[in-house]
Amino acid sequence: MRIDEKRFRATFEALTADGRTPEGGLNRPALSRAHLAARHSFAELIAVNGFALRTDGAGNLSAWLHCADPEAPSLVLGSHLDSVPHGGRFDGALGVAAAFEVLLSLRDSGKRLSTNIEVIDFTDEEGTWVSLLGSRAVSGQILARDLDKPRGNPEGFEEALARAGLTKAGILGASRVDEAFRAYLELHIEQGERLESSGTDIGVVSGMVGIFMYLVTFRGTASHAGTTPVKRRRDAAQGASAFALQVRQIVLKHFPDCVANVGNMTFAPGLYNVVAHSATCFLELRSSEGARARQLETALDKAAVYSAKRFGLTVDFKFLEAVEPRKMDFGIQHTFRTAAESLGLTTRTLPSMAGHDAQNMALLCPAGLAFVPSAGGYSHSAREYTSWNSCVNGCQVLLETACRLLVSS
Repeated sequence: MRIDEKRFRATFEALTADGRTPEGGLNRPALSRAHLAARHSFAELIAVNGFALRTDGAGNLSAWLHCADPEAPSLVLGSHLDSVPHGGRFDGALGVAAAFEVLLSLRDSGKRLSTNIEVIDFTDEEGTWVSLLGSRAVSGQILARDLDKPRGNPEGFEEALARAGLTKAGILGASRVDEAFRAYLELHIEQGERLESSGTDIGVVSGMVGIFMYLVTFRGTASHAGTTPVKRRRDAAQGASAFALQVRQIVLKHFPDCVANVGNMTFAPGLYNVVAHSATCFLELRSSEGARARQLETALDKAAVYSAKRFGLTVDFKFLEAVEPRKMDFGIQHTFRTAAESLGLTTRTLPSMAGHDAQNMALLCPAGLAFVPSAGGYSHSAREYTSWNSCVNGCQVLLETACRLLVSS
């Protein structure tokens, strides 16, 4: 069975039109007007093609091809349509477009299915408000405290929910742990350069790193920036800056298998002529092993205390949220490889250093994730690009894998 390349391209263009930036990327953070417009475009595609449409309490949007058996499990394929601010066109949207093309191809084949097919666009994969919100809700992992302390400001989150017609109660009630799933498949760009540098067509993901997020706040004393001698200052900015440098050194020296990032630093009162009385850092660390992540957390906590003491400060090292590391199903990994090889494509098994909805769906059913190359390894920017030939290869592997799973069900 072959995909319709022209139709696939048209779907991808339709799903990457809303929120386009002058640089050629996408700017549609979760539940923004541009993101909701993209979801409306997807809903129109679902309706025009005659599929059943479902939107759950978390805003996840699905297209359904039902089989004759009402008790049959579902083979789910999906990804996400939201983007980081000023991100790229391929991250997430390619996966939704490819999943929808698989759905169309299976319908057009006329084959009698014994499994329902669902294509799902998950809410807020990028974590504008809550990391991997939609798939965590579906897999029963969202708690009330996650929604009460979103990444963005609580007022903004409430406005975004209202704009999308969602409620916190609806999100908490979106769990599907009692449903029967055959498997979950996802296609995504690699967002790195391992595939391109090795000349490999398809990446078969062995597992995904855990992502652990913290808020680190240094507190000192505000004072006049002109009249207070430098050696007498309790400058929170200095403590936070020294900590950020320590994060890099600790990872390079003791945790080369992990990564850590200080992605945001805010000073208060934030004035030219006032020594900062507080500095807040958004810290994220990633590891494929939960125990290793906890070791790095301990080391960074100690580093924060050391930096605070050095500059006469206090520090609060606060855990925010985590997405635990997850292995992908070995059977689906094998099926991805054999499907790709049957199409004359080369494969490489590798871990994902980014989080994806597949790691949450793995709690509900066997799950698999496949990568296509990212040119130059660029992602989360307008420079993000994957050749269309690679996109077609990935979609064809997704279809072939789905067909093989359906035959074995």
